[in-house]
Amino acid sequence: MIRFFRSYLMGLWSDWSERLRGEALVVLLSRIATIGVGMVFVLVTARHLGPAGRGDIAVAFTLAWATTCFSDLGTSTSGRISLLRLNSEVGVTDILSLTFALVPLQVVSAVVAVTAVSSVSMGFSPQFSAAVVALSAATMLYNSASFILYGLRRYRDVLITDLGQGVFQIMVLAGLLAVGRLTTTSAVATMAAGPALGAAVLMRGSGAFRCRTPGRLTQHWRGLITDGLSPMVGMVAMFVALRLDRLVLAIAVGSHSLGLFTVALAVPEALRVLPKAFGQVIADRGRSGIDSVDTARRNCRLVVAGHCAVLAVAASLGWLLVPAVFGEGFSGARDVLVVVTLAEAVLSVHLMDQALLVGFGRPYGIGIPQVVGAVVTIALDLIMIPKWGMQGAAWACLFGYLTLALTSTIWTNHELRRSRSG
Repeated sequence: MIRFFRSYLMGLWSDWSERLRGEALVVLLSRIATIGVGMVFVLVTARHLGPAGRGDIAVAFTLAWATTCFSDLGTSTSGRISLLRLNSEVGVTDILSLTFALVPLQVVSAVVAVTAVSSVSMGFSPQFSAAVVALSAATMLYNSASFILYGLRRYRDVLITDLGQGVFQIMVLAGLLAVGRLTTTSAVATMAAGPALGAAVLMRGSGAFRCRTPGRLTQHWRGLITDGLSPMVGMVAMFVALRLDRLVLAIAVGSHSLGLFTVALAVPEALRVLPKAFGQVIADRGRSGIDSVDTARRNCRLVVAGHCAVLAVAASLGWLLVPAVFGEGFSGARDVLVVVTLAEAVLSVHLMDQALLVGFGRPYGIGIPQVVGAVVTIALDLIMIPKWGMQGAAWACLFGYLTLALTSTIWTNHELRRSRSG
């Protein structure tokens, strides 16, 4: 049955595989599957555990991605770029072996992060802390494995795996709810199990374990790490720009406000799959030499315009439906919904600029605009959230994204001019 389903999907998309809309649609469906599962988790855990429980789970997810951004040293991005580059000497085995070598760093980083946050204000139980560490390790492995397959432009394999792990997680969540065992700890453990299984499937399908690459296994590690440092700094900075407000809000105001804030962000952040999916394919096609800079720029403008239109409709519907879907206890989320949706529209400009940098720029220039945006966002979060709470977080988000988008546009134009002149 699985083979039939896989063959059917591969045949369905075979005629579209070389066109932007076809490749972007496959990536989009993959991200929709991930976001769909995430939305189910948000809905079920919010209604069952309330704003405080939802806030604790949001902190767990935030810590998992924070440590992943740092611990892989940017090698997921540099590895993907290397695989896309014509006549590259870097292979799948080189990237995957480096990923396994970095897993201990990820675990140590997760333990330190969980201990620090727990000691400050959250007071995590040992079981919850262990689940967060497991989620962090699984997140890193799946992120690296999916980037390897994206570097090979095997988007359909990632789509099928995302669908499979999504079904698995929903079934486990339903089972926990049915037997009355759904807690913040069991929810986070379920979130970890899905990516762990997905990473195993993708790694097995990558062909790395069948390769017999001559030479030393570590011969390309230094180059991958060197090329990954700027993307790593950019990823950490981007994480700070996108996620620091959750940690500050939880520590300064409490899990209840964070739960409301994450529900307000649920709709616009779910729709982020649109620019990210198209941006990824635009970058891959540019790096592979399929599309020109002018073609990529035109596609980016179309994506931003379409995304803004979708966000406008979603904000209107979200404002009406939040109390009915999540419960009256989450009505306060509507107070910041319009502001965070506008911020998401601004963020799409930055995502398209990043796609152009990955596709046509140099790896060590990718992280610079993200660092500038992150510095401004950190300052705004630390100033505005303690004073104005959730409203301060929303407006800090908007002003920080405006800085991020403006810096990205200026730097991207600079890099593309240098690339053309060089």
